Amino acid sequence: MIITIDGPTASGKSTIARTLATQLNFYYVATGMLYRALAYILTTTYHYSRDDLHHPKLADVHACLQSDRLHYRYDPIKGSILIFDGIDITPHLKTAVIDEYSSIISAHEKVREEMVQLQRTLSNHFDVIVEGRDCGSVVFPNADIKFFVTASLQVRAERWRFDQAAKGNYFSAEQAFQIVKERDFRDETRSASPLIIPDGAVVVDNSYMSKEQTLAYMLDIIKEKQSFDTSGKARHSG
Repeated sequence: MIITIDGPTASGKSTIARTLATQLNFYYVATGMLYRALAYILTTTYHYSRDDLHHPKLADVHACLQSDRLHYRYDPIKGSILIFDGIDITPHLKTAVIDEYSSIISAHEKVREEMVQLQRTLSNHFDVIVEGRDCGSVVFPNADIKFFVTASLQVRAERWRFDQAAKGNYFSAEQAFQIVKERDFRDETRSASPLIIPDGAVVVDNSYMSKEQTLAYMLDIIKEKQSFDTSGKARHSG
């Protein structure tokens, strides 16, 4: 079974996806972490500037994403783990700077084409929950279940600010609002795989829902789908 969860910045989709993967014993693919990893590698190993990310060399992108160099692994306890050239780069991928850089690199059409193939490969042998911004619209348009998780801009900006503060990065409410608004604009207006509500997706607006309420609602939908699944067998568990 393939379940996709798309949505804008700070909608809570990553936390929801991880929790659902644990409860269902599914493999979790966090596509945003792959873009973050690429942005980090290009700006460190390949010494790209912020401006360079707008026009990446496809040979560099291809080299970064080779299976013998970049490894994605999901651990139910530790979460998503990214290894590049034998080094765990995961701790470096959740900064505000890498958040911005990944947004820039992800707007490039050829980059997204490379990533789509990688994401499909990662999901090839498991029952999966795939979370990101184009999972149900582009990567897995025929997914068994599609969700689009969202919340108001004001709510998401506060969530983003709170999350950054927990990492030692402090922003005013006004700064957070502007940053999230700009990220939304980039995601929704890019020419390659813009953020949209995928066809057939269940929209979950959790502006006024707790995490527990959101999870319960989505889990009910998944279990209802599973009960009508005539195959009766998962491909593999994660």
